[in-house]
Amino acid sequence: MKDRYFELKNLLGAILLFSVMICGCQKGDQSLGINILPGVKLLETRYDKENGTIKTSILTDTKIRVDRPAYDLLGSFNDPIFGRTDAAFAVQFRLPYHPDYPADATLDSIVLNMTYKKIYGDTISYQTIKVYELTSALEYNAKYLSSFNLKNISSPELLGTRRFIPRFRTDTLSPPQDTTLQNIRIRLSNSFGNKLLAIDSLNMISNDLFVNIFKGLYIEPTSVSRRGTLVSINTTSPAIVLYYHDAAKDTLGFAYYVTANSANVSGFTHDYTSSRIGTNLDKANNLDSLFYIQPTGGLKSKIEVPSLSTWKDSGNYTINKATLTFHVDTILSDSRRYPMQSRLYLKILSDTGEETFPADSQLSSLYYGGFYDGITATYSFNITQHLQQLIQGTVQNTGFYLVPSDRNSTGQRVVLKGLGSTKPVELNISYTRYK
Repeated sequence: MKDRYFELKNLLGAILLFSVMICGCQKGDQSLGINILPGVKLLETRYDKENGTIKTSILTDTKIRVDRPAYDLLGSFNDPIFGRTDAAFAVQFRLPYHPDYPADATLDSIVLNMTYKKIYGDTISYQTIKVYELTSALEYNAKYLSSFNLKNISSPELLGTRRFIPRFRTDTLSPPQDTTLQNIRIRLSNSFGNKLLAIDSLNMISNDLFVNIFKGLYIEPTSVSRRGTLVSINTTSPAIVLYYHDAAKDTLGFAYYVTANSANVSGFTHDYTSSRIGTNLDKANNLDSLFYIQPTGGLKSKIEVPSLSTWKDSGNYTINKATLTFHVDTILSDSRRYPMQSRLYLKILSDTGEETFPADSQLSSLYYGGFYDGITATYSFNITQHLQQLIQGTVQNTGFYLVPSDRNSTGQRVVLKGLGSTKPVELNISYTRYK
């Protein structure tokens, strides 16, 4: 009995000790153990909240990468808040194998086929799509920015056009679901089809030779004056199907495909003249109580937190946690009709004004943050390590850029609250003072 008593007592003691260790080792508490260091006296832990001086400005996002997008956006969309966006793309086609057309091959027709499954906008507006041939080759390994004008490397000769309403046919599941891929088929000109048929066979023995002869297509929408849609084209779905016959067979076909090795570049244009954004766009002082984030080379915001500079000489402070929180205007964002990005990125500005990720992003994505919280309608970022670097003087307080996480393959945008609103941007800091 005595042995059982001491076993139980030791077990309870071990559990108690383990509990104390767990409770004491909380994540992000950098002050833990500081009061037992020689010559260091822990005074107190304090909390600081700032939400009335953080400035925001609305900037055009003109230098995003637009090559190799996850989806090729296509269409013209009039956003009730953000104005009009037109999305086009240029793409390179490749040979699956040598076509070896017979000498008497005669063209029947030629069709561009594309598939989509996602749309951003409404399902009642007509879209008109136009197709042109590229006059300059795209480079697969090149980095294309949104300032690049795809129209300048395309022929003015129209190859084909199609007017359609982007919408979905539901499948036979109960309840119905939008799982069926939708097709856009555009009949191209016979002169273009005969041009492909006439390419010398020696120029089709490899794709390296072929893409220098047929450089690809540029596909663009006609701007709409109201409503509209952005269609997410599956990047490897475009295919040119050439139908022909010869003396031996009535119906033959050959397809030119877009593959993972094809150069693929998006092109976006924006018109903010009819929106509330244009008044404050690219100005140092944002007189709007809101600010805006938009992909497709649209809008980013500069965030300036002047008070961070006051921490620079605070050598007797240890930052336990620092978070920057942005509140969504859920009414204007209207996420039921226009889904928002599930995540934003907060980037710091280098001395040259270039975007870089803060040190906190290197720890883990959950630690860094930026995910949308539907309960609080916020995006929050952990900038603890960044603020610690400011105190140490290894980085400067040059501000932040708030940008979409997906900048080139979705139309998802968001309206956020700034100075003068009911819930402006918040900076919350927990720190420990010692001597």
